[in-house]
Amino acid sequence: MEELRQRLIVIAGTLVIVIVILYLLSNWWLPHVLHFILPPSIDLHAFGVTELIQIYIKVIFFISLCVCTPVIFYHIWAFIIPGLEGKERYYILKYGVASLILFIIGVLCAFFIVYPYIINWANNLSHIMHVQPLIGLKQYLNELIRWLLTFGVLFQLPVLFKGLAYFQIIDVYQLKHYRKYVYFFSFVLASLIAPPDIIMNLILTLPIILLFEISMVWVKWTRPKHNA
Repeated sequence: MEELRQRLIVIAGTLVIVIVILYLLSNWWLPHVLHFILPPSIDLHAFGVTELIQIYIKVIFFISLCVCTPVIFYHIWAFIIPGLEGKERYYILKYGVASLILFIIGVLCAFFIVYPYIINWANNLSHIMHVQPLIGLKQYLNELIRWLLTFGVLFQLPVLFKGLAYFQIIDVYQLKHYRKYVYFFSFVLASLIAPPDIIMNLILTLPIILLFEISMVWVKWTRPKHNA
């Protein structure tokens, strides 16, 4: 427990130091970050006196957490590795790296494809309906973070199915017979994640189904021959 406490202190200390540094340099990097993530075609607004302060603190904390991610992962790995055998270390490292890569791919997919499509679609609808939307900066950033994290987690499906198949919890050859139920569950999951709109639900359902099919193919290809 002493080692865990020391590592948590190091992680917390590193996070505080990064937050302070980013705060002191915020006049330099913050305008560039906001220019990169905010759409130029939409005017964003603040609806409260303290809202900009809240956004300012949230952005600094979020960026600091991203910067500290390597340190956090290192101390987690250094803490658990003494209790693992060679094969266990190999599999955790292998699938940990795969999970991280898939998470980054999911975030990039949401940032460069999905969320811009949603914003452009809403913007086009405002022109068709002759309605000027009043979008808050806080609302926009909250939605952006939600979609980034959603797709980052959804892209973990291949690793999840690989792990379930490895421990023989699921059989991909039997699971294909329940494909229609999986599709229905995908739609239900999309309904819980996306706003209550049938079009948005369908837009999110398609990536979930696609990830499911990719996961099934990956598990079949990487399945040991003696288990086939």
